Amino acid sequence: MNYVSEFLDGVTPGNYFLTKSMEISKIETSGTLWYLKKFLVLYDAIFLSKIIRKKDGIAIVKNNFEKYIESLPESQKKEAEKFFFPDNIDIRRNYRTYMEFSGSIEINHLSDIDQHMSLVDKYYFVYLMNIGGQHKVNAFLKDQIYNTNFEVKKLDLLINQYKSQHVEEKTKSNNQIKNDYHAALRNERQILFYFGFVHSRSNGTGKDKEFASLTPIGELAVQSNSKEFALIWEHQKIKMISQPVTVKIPSIKNCNFCDSNKFKINYSPYLTILKCMKQNGGLAPKFYDLVLSRTNNENVDSVIENYDLFKRELDLVKTTITGYGIRSDLANEDFAKEIKKYMLGIRSDLSKDNGDNYFGCVKSSTNGAWKITDNNRLNRIVDLYSQIDEYKVRRYENIFKDCEKELRGKYSSTVKGKSYDVNHRIKMSWDLYNIRKENIIMLSLVANDYMMNNQLEIEELTDYSILCDYGKRFFANVLKSINLVKKSDIINALKDVVERIKNHTLSEIEYNIDYSIDNVYVNRFSTLNSTDLLNKIKEVSEQNVQPNLERKRDGKIIGLLNSYYLANYSDENNLITCECCGEKTFIKNNGEPYLEYHHLIPFSIADGPDHYENLFGVCPMCHRKIHSIKDSFKDELYDGFDTNNHFNKNILDRLKDLYQKEILKSYQLEYALSEYIINENEYNLILA
Repeated sequence: MNYVSEFLDGVTPGNYFLTKSMEISKIETSGTLWYLKKFLVLYDAIFLSKIIRKKDGIAIVKNNFEKYIESLPESQKKEAEKFFFPDNIDIRRNYRTYMEFSGSIEINHLSDIDQHMSLVDKYYFVYLMNIGGQHKVNAFLKDQIYNTNFEVKKLDLLINQYKSQHVEEKTKSNNQIKNDYHAALRNERQILFYFGFVHSRSNGTGKDKEFASLTPIGELAVQSNSKEFALIWEHQKIKMISQPVTVKIPSIKNCNFCDSNKFKINYSPYLTILKCMKQNGGLAPKFYDLVLSRTNNENVDSVIENYDLFKRELDLVKTTITGYGIRSDLANEDFAKEIKKYMLGIRSDLSKDNGDNYFGCVKSSTNGAWKITDNNRLNRIVDLYSQIDEYKVRRYENIFKDCEKELRGKYSSTVKGKSYDVNHRIKMSWDLYNIRKENIIMLSLVANDYMMNNQLEIEELTDYSILCDYGKRFFANVLKSINLVKKSDIINALKDVVERIKNHTLSEIEYNIDYSIDNVYVNRFSTLNSTDLLNKIKEVSEQNVQPNLERKRDGKIIGLLNSYYLANYSDENNLITCECCGEKTFIKNNGEPYLEYHHLIPFSIADGPDHYENLFGVCPMCHRKIHSIKDSFKDELYDGFDTNNHFNKNILDRLKDLYQKEILKSYQLEYALSEYIINENEYNLILA
């Protein structure tokens, strides 16, 4: 069989492993993941939470960096301190505050202050990151930005000054020059979106307002130590597919020979790279660019197994791809940056690491090849990740297939020069998959870290109490985020995962999503009067939404709501009406009225809060309808919520209130849009 010909027959232009071409790791000046950690923390502080504008904001950032540095190996701390607190901008002592950096401006219109502060955000970000200013006018601006007298309001004055002395820049507008300076921010922030750290409604491009919130993964990453951040990075790489449904298809319109039906994706690009290296002793120059990055879920095994054959035929592959006439198909720099993102975390050749990355097992060479530096480490990583991948694909295959179908439709439209709107629900399914913590993967990676650190084989891992102590010491935030706090619970969870890994049964784990809370009783709160009950409901709701990595259902809020409804809205027979259909439910054997409680934004699926404004008391029939009924009939159900709820507050006002209180995030609002809870106009109204 001619494997190469068969492979080339299935290759389509613009179809390769691509999350975004920009490389977010500045490995020349930092160790493993330092740059990404600093970028994310500052991005959140400046653009999302905006804590940088508060009096103690810089102290919060400083403490975050110091904790991260303290968690690094001793040999890395000195270099890390130089990176996070460089001499020219050390936020512990010599830096300019946000307001000093901004400078005061006269406000004629609210839009003027918004525009100015948006510019301040961008320039303050590159200032604290210590990036930008490569050449010409950008180099001039960088010198000015680090001047103690600099203020953003002086930018136009400074640019005009430069233009007067450099004729070649006069053709550029001031806005163009100002925007060019922070181009790194524009490009690199897309990595945060594609790897699930921040939410965006589109594909990570566009205005800052699109990045409306941190995701659960992003929140965890911001608070993480070095070990936790490395685990999160591996977690996200393992989960990634070759082209998520949100990716932008390269420009390939009017490509007449392009068969869109051949468009396919690879469900496990990271594992594909690692497997190929393990089996073949590394990656030859251009092998990733021309062959491996173009594999899909159907042909990847034959490519890896016939590595030598494909290596000999690289010129033929290149000739075929060149014939497409699509620039992005051979953009060498893009492919180099893409594979560097996947290799980041397991490299052994980053000088600032001082050889202390005990996951380091590969290195790059000057000719674009990738070499193995520790076969034992790579073998152990591949063996574990292969099992994790089996679990991942078995559980989420339908999402991947849906993504592939949507991408094929988008691809076909692009070839024809037409636009394509991705299905809301499929996009939302991908987003929720990408941004949430996957318990089994995280626990597997905790165990793997322990084994790699102690040079143990999986069979030697038998003392789960010691493993638990290790997890609590180094991965407390991660464990808490997946609701593991008690030692007994941690031991049981880790033991179950490790034993499954030993027995190769990790993929057989079953999951059930619980939509309801049963057996909640009202007696505990029956002595409170109506006003006290309402105050208690509000108090408990606010407690439930306080920043906390650990998320558990709170039966207390349901009991309070039951008591409040019984006190105020029950009839002479203790019956309460359903807040959806308006019909009375029934009395249980204990004499209490029966209600189920529906999270408008689901607790399990989309991290909806246990807040009274997100909860509706409904009859069992309506509850089942909400989760199962055909989309075209949902309007009637949600209209019922608007008219029959006991707090006399409609869905739009509830969501608006929760969003303004920063209880709901933008990805949760998008979930509401995808599930027809709100329409497009309402969605935009809430965001506004």
